[in-house]
Amino acid sequence: MNKLLILTIIFSFTVFINAFSQESLTISGQVLDELNEETMPGVNVVALDKSNRIITGTITNLNGEFILKLKGSITKLKFTFIGYKEQEVELTDKDYYKVIMTEDVVTIDAVQVMAEKKTETGFMDIADRDLAIAVGKISADEFDDVQATSIDDALQGRLAGVDIAANSGDPGAGMSIRIRGVSTLSANSDPLIVVDNVPFETTITSDFDFATANEEGYAQMLNISVSDIKDITVLKDAAATAPWGTKAANGVLMITTKRGIKGRKPQVSYTYRGTFTEEPDALPTLNGGEYQTLIREAYRNTFNFAMPQSSYPEIYANKTQPYYYYNFGQDTDWMDAISRNGFTHNHDLAISGGGEKATYRFSVNSQTQEGVTLGTSLERLTTRLNLDYFISDKLRLRADFSYAHGTTSGNYTESGVIKGTRSIRSTAYRMMPNMSIHEYNAKGELTGNYFSPERTPQGAFPSMYNPVALAKYGLHETINDRIITKFSLNYRITDALKYSIDLSLDVNSNKLKQMLPQEATGVSATSRYANRMIDRDDDSYNIYTNNKLTYHKEFNEKHKLTATLNVQTTEYIGTGSYLYNTNGISSSIPDASGAGRDNVSGYGGRTSNGQGRTLGALAMFHYSLLDRYIISAGMRREGNSRFDDKYRWGYFPSLSAAWRLSGEPFLSYLEFLDDLRIRFSYGENGNPPRYESMFYSNYRSYDFAYLGTTGVYPGNMQLQNLKWESIKSSNLGISAELFKGRISTDVDFYKTRTEDMFAYNVKTQSSSGYSTTPVMNVSTMDNYGWDFQLKTIPFKTKDWTVTLDFNIARNYNILRELADDFSTVVAETPGNGEYKRYAQINNPAGSFYGYRYKGVYTNKDQLIARDVNGNKITDPNGNPTYMIYDYGNVNYKFELGDAMYEDVNHDGNINTADIVLLGDANPEFFGGIGQRITYKNFSFNYYFYYRVGNDIINRTKMNGESMYSFDNQTKAVLRRWSKPGDETDIPRALLGYGYNWLGSDRFVEDGSFVRLKYITLAYKIPKKWTKKLGMQSARISTTLNNLFTFTDYSGQDPEISIKSNDGTIYTVGYDDSNTPRTRDVTCTLNITF
Repeated sequence: MNKLLILTIIFSFTVFINAFSQESLTISGQVLDELNEETMPGVNVVALDKSNRIITGTITNLNGEFILKLKGSITKLKFTFIGYKEQEVELTDKDYYKVIMTEDVVTIDAVQVMAEKKTETGFMDIADRDLAIAVGKISADEFDDVQATSIDDALQGRLAGVDIAANSGDPGAGMSIRIRGVSTLSANSDPLIVVDNVPFETTITSDFDFATANEEGYAQMLNISVSDIKDITVLKDAAATAPWGTKAANGVLMITTKRGIKGRKPQVSYTYRGTFTEEPDALPTLNGGEYQTLIREAYRNTFNFAMPQSSYPEIYANKTQPYYYYNFGQDTDWMDAISRNGFTHNHDLAISGGGEKATYRFSVNSQTQEGVTLGTSLERLTTRLNLDYFISDKLRLRADFSYAHGTTSGNYTESGVIKGTRSIRSTAYRMMPNMSIHEYNAKGELTGNYFSPERTPQGAFPSMYNPVALAKYGLHETINDRIITKFSLNYRITDALKYSIDLSLDVNSNKLKQMLPQEATGVSATSRYANRMIDRDDDSYNIYTNNKLTYHKEFNEKHKLTATLNVQTTEYIGTGSYLYNTNGISSSIPDASGAGRDNVSGYGGRTSNGQGRTLGALAMFHYSLLDRYIISAGMRREGNSRFDDKYRWGYFPSLSAAWRLSGEPFLSYLEFLDDLRIRFSYGENGNPPRYESMFYSNYRSYDFAYLGTTGVYPGNMQLQNLKWESIKSSNLGISAELFKGRISTDVDFYKTRTEDMFAYNVKTQSSSGYSTTPVMNVSTMDNYGWDFQLKTIPFKTKDWTVTLDFNIARNYNILRELADDFSTVVAETPGNGEYKRYAQINNPAGSFYGYRYKGVYTNKDQLIARDVNGNKITDPNGNPTYMIYDYGNVNYKFELGDAMYEDVNHDGNINTADIVLLGDANPEFFGGIGQRITYKNFSFNYYFYYRVGNDIINRTKMNGESMYSFDNQTKAVLRRWSKPGDETDIPRALLGYGYNWLGSDRFVEDGSFVRLKYITLAYKIPKKWTKKLGMQSARISTTLNNLFTFTDYSGQDPEISIKSNDGTIYTVGYDDSNTPRTRDVTCTLNITF
């Protein structure tokens, strides 16, 4: 590995030096607009001889610059640009010319520009107007006003059918991306990320813990700087993604990075972004006095007598007991104590240029971010070097290097605990408000130590702790280093035939360090939670090769044919180590390999390793007849080492066709119609299982020994009949362009069927000797919908330009079949705070189930059970029976003030028979709308992002209105039922008793929202000013992000990503008090030299 890196560095510097060592007799110059002295890119520059014959030519670059190599007896240069007068310049002995172009106001309206844009799908460059597949594209120009720090954030709401939601508002949390909904029930439905034609992925290891996973661990696109992006193409349908193989089954995001430009002098660009952040208002909670009143009332309601002061001095905080009076007589806002305003510094520096033989672009991005939750931060450094070397007109070499280093600091989360349920923010909502943050002594003097008693009425760690102390002292640090090198060779065999090869090596290292010092929890020195340390080190190596032979030919201006043969290989090697330790010597030495107690069950250490390979071959062609009739077809064969020999190879065909109606004679009279196509595509793809070697029986060792010897046992069944998850997709679309490109639109209707879908950790019969099967082919699901994209330029003059973009998408998914031996329900009891999550035929994946909440029992007549006709249900003696909750060993009789649930089957018993479908975590509609207005050097830009129809389980509200324990509650409980005659929707308070917070629609809310994602005001400083400062250009802007949100959701933030606590199919939208999206103010300065 080291030798390869050394050779890489030597080669890069060799090419880099050659870029500056080209010797040629050249002339150069710059073209400016006479009106405003701005540079003019795209101006045609040709060199003429004495007979006015064109000898050579070029076009100006983005800065209006040109370079020409002199050949023959050239006497003059001619400059032409649409809408401007032609300019001719006689050559003298100068080697640099500044040319001023004058606008031609007479002929400008008669000029029509014809250009052909191309979209890179990874295997063939196809003109946009010839595409028959469903794609979306966005260029770097559209990112200028976003000021996002990650690509996924910049893309949110911009492309039809691409649903992006934040995992949380913490630094480095990343975002969840779904292209056209969910086509698989496995936990990872993220699309394949491809950077410069190389897959950029994070492999999920077999011991990956979805319950405690840190979002930053697989926030892939944090390692790519937004400023490096040239454009992004989204491949949506299976005909588009099938060539990329099975890793592209969930769609593809193709990212093209910027490169150097031939003939450009060295250009330096620097951008600084400073961002101030604040979080939305938290849910208001009870103060100390209100809390103490609530707890005493709950005790009396439960036990029918007053709470004894001697048993609960923390609740009374009497002056006669100074320790309790001072430490439990406060009025603490814990959410305010763990919150702060954040700040982000972002620096971008790029150097680019090129000569006749080589081009280069080097960039570096540095970001430091302080989160709004105490103890959270991010430091990230990314660098990228793109080199191109043109050995000849036929042969080109390309070398790309990128390095990313990131350190993400988060709040300590106890291993094995569902993320969010015991987080610092969740604990802050629930913490006793009468408890002090810092400890007082008996004299009422602050000691300077955090107040962390070993036990309070709320319990002990890990169920409850001082969140400020844990945020300050607890350590949860993730360090990521990633190096990606890519070498490409492109050789033009003939004018029609080209060969290319890509070789990429991706080295990824993730290190996790956790430390739980004793002073953060208050536990005793001998507790298993004292000075607990975890060190995790995961390294992966991905090797990718791609050999491609491409043929392109046009015949008689009637036929166009592009064909490709392609062979891809990937190899993954992963190693990991995991060290646990507790009762370490000192909290100042966070090293799990040091002295301590490691013989506690579940502690010690383990190692892991994995390896996988794929081999794929593709044959594909694209044919156009008369520029009107288009057809494309391909076949991919792929083998994957995750399957046994029986099912190792899969075959994945694709077919697409388009008919350009605008080219037909019968529509030629519609002069406003630039392009109109009807498109159809069909494709098949597949998903492999998540882990390697599932067809082997893996053996594990016990954590304990018998007679000095540890035993081993088979850890899983041999899955030799595991098959590909098969995905079949069809798409019908229409693309149109009108009024010389002023209006462009795409609308697509699609349907995807996924068969033999995987489910993980499936319950199995105990007679097999196993409790679960790691993975099974269990179900069939249909995923269908439509998406619509519109881009317009409704108004444009010399000084003004107004653009308007809009997109909307609708997606459905329905489970159609389930295997007979598949357990359809997740293992949750229908008790307080829990929802049933089924996999149920004819319902969507993401559905959840529970009781219907009907309010509060306010009179005795409501307590009487009634049949379907509304008649009272009586016992054998004719006495009325009363509503009960009867499940398992529980038989609870409801009383006045208790929560009332709908008795669906009218049997007088609230149990599983009364559970119904409550909601669906998937949005019904999502998209965005925005506008950009430019006037001379000013630009004003805004964009709205929306999601409509998704349901959220508001666990923050559930915990804050449960009134079941000593936890603090929200202000909503001030209207609780307290005595007969009260009319309210909040039940009475109890302590560890009753069923007033069953999983019901009381805590299910509509998560629909419309958010002003950003609004930007920018000013481009005039050239006459920047020239005096020695700069080519300068731009300043101010951006407001997430300024306001229109929603009826009662929580802090309705933007909740669909997540699974166990990595299985039961995915729902939970609000677990995660950090919300923040409101940001960003000031940006961009200068170019």
